[in-house]
Amino acid sequence: MREQRRVLVVDDDSGIRTLVGRVLERAGWLVVDAGDGAQALEILERGKVDIDLVLTDVSMPMLDGLELGRRIAGMTPPRPVLYMSSELPDALAPEGADRKVPAFLLKPFSMETLVTAVVGLLAASAAAG
Repeated sequence: MREQRRVLVVDDDSGIRTLVGRVLERAGWLVVDAGDGAQALEILERGKVDIDLVLTDVSMPMLDGLELGRRIAGMTPPRPVLYMSSELPDALAPEGADRKVPAFLLKPFSMETLVTAVVGLLAASAAAG
C-alpha cells in the first residue's frame, strides 16, 4: 500500500482551496489548507503535520506565495513548491539558460493538469532526495 502524502494548499480564495483540495483528496493525497502564506508558514514551522508538497497561489495578502516559497527553501526538510497564478509573475520567468524555472500552474488549469503536476513534482523530489 502506498504511503499517503500530504499537500498543503495555500490560497486566499476559499473556493479554490476547497476545489483543489477535493481533487487532490480524490487522487489519494491528504490535504491541509491555509488562507495565506503566513498561515501556511505557521503550519510548516509548527511541524505537527508532515507536509510533502506546498501548492501555493502567488498573489495573496499577508505573505505572498513567492516569499513563502523563499522561506520554504530555507527549511529543513526541504519541500517542493508548486506555484499557481492567473499570470506568470516576472519573478518566476526564466532569466537565463541556466536558471531553473519553478514548478508553475497557470490558472485556470484542468484538474488532470493539477494531478499530473503534483505527481511529477513529488516524484522529482523523491528522486532528488
